[in-house]
Amino acid sequence: MAGAMSGVLYAPLTAIFLIAESSFGYDLFIPLMIVSVISYLIAKWFSPISPELKSLADQGKIFTNQHDENLLFSLHTEDFIDRYSQTINENASIEELSDLVKNGNKNFFAVIDNDKKLRGILTLDDIRPYFFNDENYLPLTITKIMRAPAAFIHPEDKPREILQVFDNTGTWSLPVVDQQNIFLGFISKSSILMSYRQLLKGYSN
Repeated sequence: MAGAMSGVLYAPLTAIFLIAESSFGYDLFIPLMIVSVISYLIAKWFSPISPELKSLADQGKIFTNQHDENLLFSLHTEDFIDRYSQTINENASIEELSDLVKNGNKNFFAVIDNDKKLRGILTLDDIRPYFFNDENYLPLTITKIMRAPAAFIHPEDKPREILQVFDNTGTWSLPVVDQQNIFLGFISKSSILMSYRQLLKGYSN
């Protein structure tokens, strides 16, 4: 019983004294200590957080000694979605795309269909070779130069999960879509890191 309590509650001292007191087994105090400590150390090896608290820690409702994750849990994905991201219909002309680039201030563009579902993305780097080459300019269509994003982000994704996606894909901006693939905006790695640094600075003062 002492071993079970130590391994589940991560409270070896409580387990030792509680079991010894309830069973009047102070003659076995040393074996109780050994069993409880071994059980605690084995459980701690596999999970630094007790099972009863792990679900709360995963939801960010309690802080642990993993300070980076604690701060990331304080961030909310919705705050980082750029709702003013520029979009263009997949059937639009290259001239319309050119006007969008000239009059806009974004580096990423979402290509959407008539239902606002994401079809692909464009970046200035994707467009530049064609806009400055008259031979390739006229026959082009948006669907020919757009490309699939490296990954998709969903509003319910956690910031720490999103940062992992950024690291895995090596990108700095990704589109956010809902379950129906409706485009919601772009999210950038730099905006998350900037908020993280601000939180870190606040907690360190």
